[in-house]
Amino acid sequence: MLKSPQLTCYTKICCLQFIHFRNFVHWDLKPSNIIMGISKDANVAHIIDFGLSKEFQDSHTCLHILHGDALGLTGTATFASIHSHLGLELRRWDNLESLAYVLIYFLCSSLPWQGLDFEDCDLVTESKQQTSTHDLCYGLPPELHTFLDYSHSLSFDDKPNYDYLCSLFDDSLL
Repeated sequence: MLKSPQLTCYTKICCLQFIHFRNFVHWDLKPSNIIMGISKDANVAHIIDFGLSKEFQDSHTCLHILHGDALGLTGTATFASIHSHLGLELRRWDNLESLAYVLIYFLCSSLPWQGLDFEDCDLVTESKQQTSTHDLCYGLPPELHTFLDYSHSLSFDDKPNYDYLCSLFDDSLL
C-alpha cells in the first residue's frame, strides 16, 4: 500500500534530524541511500550507508568542528552540495541541500547538471552555482524553493529548525 508522498518527505527530514541529533552529517545523501520500510512501516524512510558520514560536533564538549576547506568532493556529484564540490567542510545544511536535490530528482526524474561529463567535476559545480533556486524549482511546489533557500540561509554551525522544515510540507503534495 502506498502512503502519501508528503509523509515520505516528512520522514526524510526526520531521518536527517535524527542523524544530526547524533552529531553526524551524512556525506553521500542520494536516492539509493534512502529506502522505505515495508508493510506497516511503509511510510518510514531510512537513510543508509554511513561510510562517508562524519561527526560535526564533539559529543563530549559539544563544540562544533572548525570550518575547513581543501577536502575535495565527497559523495556523489549529482546530489552533493555546492560546498562539497568546493571542498569545504560539510555541515547540517549541506544534507538539507542534498535532500532538496533528491526530492527534485524524484519529482522531475533528472537534475539540470545530469549528463555533464562527471570526469570534469568543475562543469557540475559550475552548473549548480549558475542554476538559481528559482530556476531549479520552477514548476515544482513552492515549498521546495523555500526549503532550499532556508537551507542556504543557515551559517556554518546553525542548527536547522526541523519543525519549520517539516511544516513546509504539511499541506504539500511532496
